[in-house]
Amino acid sequence: MVFRGVLALLAGSAFTAVACGFRGVDVWVWDWADVVFTRRTRYGTPWSSFAAMRIQFGIVGVVLLAAGLHFLVH
Repeated sequence: MVFRGVLALLAGSAFTAVACGFRGVDVWVWDWADVVFTRRTRYGTPWSSFAAMRIQFGIVGVVLLAAGLHFLVH
C-alpha cells in the first residue's frame, strides 16, 4: 500500500504541475498531444481549449494526491 501511495503522490504532483503551468510543462503537454493523438479537435489536440486541458489535469491531480495520502495513512 505504501508503494501505491507514493506512486499516486508522484503522479498527482506531475498532473498538478501541468495544471499550474510549472516551468512551461503545460505547453509541452499541449504540443506532445498535438503530435501523438489522432482524435483531434479543431485545435489539433484532444482538448477543446488550453484552459480545459489545465482544468482536467488539475482535477485528476487533486484526486491522485488525495488517493496517495489515503493509501499512506491507512
